[in-house]
Amino acid sequence: MTDYKSEFLQEAREFVELMNQSFLKLEKGEKSAIDEIFRAVHTIKGMAGFMEFKNLEKFCHKLESTLGQLRGKDVSEEVVDILLSSVDVISEMLNKIESENNDDVDFEQILEKISSIEICKEESDTKKLDLELKDFEDANLKITIKLTEDCQMKGVRGLLILETLKSVCEIRATEPEETKIEGGCDFFIVYAKGDANAIEEALSAVSEIEKFSISEIVKPSAQKTVEVEPKAEKKVESEECELKVEKREVKKSESIRVDIQVLDTIMNLIGELVIIRGRLLQISSKYSISELSEAINIMDKSVTRLQDEVMKLRMVKVERVFNKFPRMVRDLARKLGKKVEFTMEGLDTELDRSVLDEMSDPIMHLIRNAVDHGIESPEERIMAGKSEVGKIKLSAKREKSNVVIEIEDDGKGLDLEKIRKKALEKGLIAENSNLSDEEIKALIFLPGFSTKDAPTEISGRGVGMDVVKTTVERLGGSLKLISEKGKGTKIRIILPPTVAIIKSLLVSVGGQIYAIPLSNVVEAVYVDEKNWKKIHGNPFLLVREKPILAFTLSEIFGCNGGNGRKVGIIVERENEKFALIVDSIIDQQEIVVKPLTGLISKVRGFSGVTILGDGTVVPIVDVSSLLGGDRFG
Repeated sequence: MTDYKSEFLQEAREFVELMNQSFLKLEKGEKSAIDEIFRAVHTIKGMAGFMEFKNLEKFCHKLESTLGQLRGKDVSEEVVDILLSSVDVISEMLNKIESENNDDVDFEQILEKISSIEICKEESDTKKLDLELKDFEDANLKITIKLTEDCQMKGVRGLLILETLKSVCEIRATEPEETKIEGGCDFFIVYAKGDANAIEEALSAVSEIEKFSISEIVKPSAQKTVEVEPKAEKKVESEECELKVEKREVKKSESIRVDIQVLDTIMNLIGELVIIRGRLLQISSKYSISELSEAINIMDKSVTRLQDEVMKLRMVKVERVFNKFPRMVRDLARKLGKKVEFTMEGLDTELDRSVLDEMSDPIMHLIRNAVDHGIESPEERIMAGKSEVGKIKLSAKREKSNVVIEIEDDGKGLDLEKIRKKALEKGLIAENSNLSDEEIKALIFLPGFSTKDAPTEISGRGVGMDVVKTTVERLGGSLKLISEKGKGTKIRIILPPTVAIIKSLLVSVGGQIYAIPLSNVVEAVYVDEKNWKKIHGNPFLLVREKPILAFTLSEIFGCNGGNGRKVGIIVERENEKFALIVDSIIDQQEIVVKPLTGLISKVRGFSGVTILGDGTVVPIVDVSSLLGGDRFG
């Protein structure tokens, strides 16, 4: 059984996530959500029974009984509170199974609460689910299903297939009977009444089916019936009934689960291939061997295609992380006595798995802050002329080559005077310091800073916003804070879609090569007397008669710039353009990002290093921190 534990836990947790989402739908009045929850609980119960985790199986059985009684009924917030607590118990059991290989969790207290909703009936719910094997003369389809040979839990998979079919059609009979399918068999037949296209679409989404076929049952006369022998192995017999088969045999597209560490290893190996490719291109260019150049060009295309395919494998939709936040907002709002409407947009937006995983905690901190600090109590909102229900929106979208995540609320906004006073109390700024509004806003991202007088279990320790800023900068992204007192706050996070392999511009500064991410670069222009100006002592580069603030990298890095004509690299940071003055542009190429570690990880202005084909180590410029990473807005 231990061989199947990992797959069991993964599938069970997916169903737990589905239950969380469905309970919130149920609370909003979607009565059909109870069916999704029922199927999830029933499937977890079946898998737990197969894996011999008796406590989990027993708890899910009791929960099933209550859910069956709630079908078609209105459900109060208090009832949803109890039911969500039962989901937490299932999660706790799954964690215990993972860490200690047992499900010994005390669930009697929550069972009492579940029983208080409505007295659980003693009759077995599985009997309710058993098919009544009667005459099935109105069945119009015969569905033949064969599971894959490597299907590890055939009983659970068979049960899941039946539940899937029940959601799109009416099952009249199965061969063999359902209890035997649940016990485990790799081939079975289902007689159903429904739409063939809907059934085909539903079965195509289920994994571990080798193939299935849907046959239409055509009867020449309405008087002719199909007789069923009520034996263990039932056979359909009718001399007068003709089963005309319009067979739709559908070969399943096979899919497998892959550990993220395996993808990381493959990505690292591809990174090495990219470095070797760069080296071979240099050799080819140097010696001008036509046969070598031809072979390298073919290899270059193959490596690029391989790289693109692996990058696609690593990309996941943001909904994978976003879907856990509605439950968190709902629980937190009820705990604080606030009313919050939480919406999400752009759930199909894709990010590299590693970037999304890194951003999970920072986004959680921002949403918790929006509920705790931003949204006012219903009484305060009514006094301020607002609706008693506060609004929080979490959205994701593509913007050029980057992904933008925004957290916006219509709460009280930032009180800049309060932030300034707290900073003075903590000694973070001097009494006579003259800070702009944007600089005061940036104070909330300092380690240990909080406007709360005393910490609570939700906030007030001054670590959340610091974590957000540190993580975003480490991922090569940028952050902007927009807030208006009494109106609300918006936090805008700009992230690269991936941090593994990026396109960059290689430039020379004082004899050293640097890489500037191409996602930051707008254009490049030569610098001469006509477009180089100083205004109030600050250098500007005129681009199409528009002055752009300029920074000479040789001065920033403390090295001697080369002689000759300079080049201005126009970069964009938070919708503002700046010019980075370099000695020359060397090349444009894809580079493998190697993160900075140890003491050098704290060096500002660089997000990592890369290694060129000839072994040269090249620093990667972090445009955001180089041009003032501590400034926001």
